[in-house]
Amino acid sequence: MMYLVYGLSSILTSSAAAAAVLQYTAALSQSSLADVVTMPAVDLSGANTSVSLVLGPGIPVLTEDASDDVLEPAHQEFVDDITDRTRAVLISARPRA
Repeated sequence: MMYLVYGLSSILTSSAAAAAVLQYTAALSQSSLADVVTMPAVDLSGANTSVSLVLGPGIPVLTEDASDDVLEPAHQEFVDDITDRTRAVLISARPRA
């Protein structure tokens, strides 16, 4: 599990989801783009929830390790979607020959 720190909030999510959002944020920043992402999270009581974030240039995002959880959700569908979005941003940013 990891915390995704966004503004004054720490969002608890799976390690895979946090890493995917961090990579997507970097790709958006490099391409001067922004996007709204709704990501899976865990609230203070331990229940699954979701949060929406604006990602893009000038919006700092960082990750911090959280306690390991044997029942950490994979969030694979979300990770696959964000990975596809990252790939699309990076491909569109390539100079054309």
